[in-house]
Amino acid sequence: MLRIAVILIISVIALGSFSTQSIFAHQPDFPVQTPEDILKFCEFFYEEYELFGLDGLVDLHPQYPNLRACAILYNHIAWSSTHQARDIVLIAEIEKYLGDSSFLKERHIKKFTTMPAWVIQDTERWTDGQYKDSLYAYGIRALIENNIISPKIVDNVSQRLCIDGLCAKETDYVTYSHTSKYGNTITEKFEVEKIDDDGIMINSKIVSEEGIKNHRFLLDEDSRIPVDDKCCKTEKFLYKTPIKIGDVIDEKYQVYGTVTYPIGNLLREGMVAENQDKTKVIVIDKQTGLLLNEKFEKTEITTNWEKTSVLQTNVFEESEGIQYHDLKIPAWWKTSAMWFTEGLTSEDEYVQALEYMIEKRILIV
Repeated sequence: MLRIAVILIISVIALGSFSTQSIFAHQPDFPVQTPEDILKFCEFFYEEYELFGLDGLVDLHPQYPNLRACAILYNHIAWSSTHQARDIVLIAEIEKYLGDSSFLKERHIKKFTTMPAWVIQDTERWTDGQYKDSLYAYGIRALIENNIISPKIVDNVSQRLCIDGLCAKETDYVTYSHTSKYGNTITEKFEVEKIDDDGIMINSKIVSEEGIKNHRFLLDEDSRIPVDDKCCKTEKFLYKTPIKIGDVIDEKYQVYGTVTYPIGNLLREGMVAENQDKTKVIVIDKQTGLLLNEKFEKTEITTNWEKTSVLQTNVFEESEGIQYHDLKIPAWWKTSAMWFTEGLTSEDEYVQALEYMIEKRILIV
């Protein structure tokens, strides 16, 4: 297995270093188990918060969905204080937000077989308005991970709507990093808002040092991004399928091989194509047509290059139950949850309702 993994890695590097990369190499290297740890965690990300704002920060670090909770500290009057009691005040605010000290201990018990008391308590505090949606979602994820609730597993790839070889699904999203030869990185996120007779409506978000820009547009007949709505060299993120070796794509890319491309803990089969003068190479997911990687290089008097890679996407997910971004919890669901905490509906009824809501994507956690 190790030998296979090494071969895969070498193959990817040989094709232009096609690998999923994070924008920021630094990650917290300490455990987060106490209020003091949480304060340290929020301090760790504060510079990025100042640069990108809360939404941009959460988009850049989807593996830390509870980063939103740091906003409570960032906006606290004591955050910028140099007073010696500053940390004490902020830690007290954290404990107030979390409820009681048992939160930290109980929530770090990974395995359980019945609905734990802390999930019920969190639900009650959420319905009372004491907790935000992100904390309620944390408990629901824990129930899914421990099979207390078991929404049907749905293969996202099989649910796509294909029109003339172009396949997409509402709520699909993909986030790319665009890196220039100067090391500047911009992220660009595309999300399918709707698919109708007019075409595929896309919402996009571009995050750069200049700030955040949002766009809304229809893909054109060739699935291209309108010039005024894109940030970088990438013209399209969705290609028509099927794709096979020898095909010519968009009258300029010749498909010449395949590559095993890693995305998170997944390995996808990518089709590799290049343009005639060999200044641009693209890797397209064979099954879905999603752009996985793109490298542009042009040499005249000077050399210009730009590389685009997938940071995150839900296109290849097999379960729609857990989604660490863009929470979707209808306001009216609080009433149903309150009936459960007040004993008006049973645990079984609540669990069945949760499973249905998640399967139908009415509730996204």
